[in-house]
Amino acid sequence: MEIAKFIFTAIGTFLSVFSLSFAVFQYWRKKQDEKIELFRESVEKMVQNESDSRRDAVSQIQGRVKSLEETMSQRFENRLSTIEGELKGMRGTLEKIQQWFIDNSGGAK
Repeated sequence: MEIAKFIFTAIGTFLSVFSLSFAVFQYWRKKQDEKIELFRESVEKMVQNESDSRRDAVSQIQGRVKSLEETMSQRFENRLSTIEGELKGMRGTLEKIQQWFIDNSGGAK
């Protein structure tokens, strides 16, 4: 009877220690899962913030490019208009020079 009592006590102790170890392991694993989840959430937040930041930067760059395109287009049009005006103003002078060469060249006679 003493041996059976000892065996049952040993089995009971083993089961108690095993269940306590299992409970501690489950608690530790739960804490690890919480840490991993917290880390994952923080990484997702960082990635989202970076994505938003990049999107804002791209939007700002697009605005600047649009502004530059409008400014350069307007300046180019103004410059072409100025050049066109200058060429129209020079037309009479160029025609006079051309006529002078025609009048004073010896090959026309």
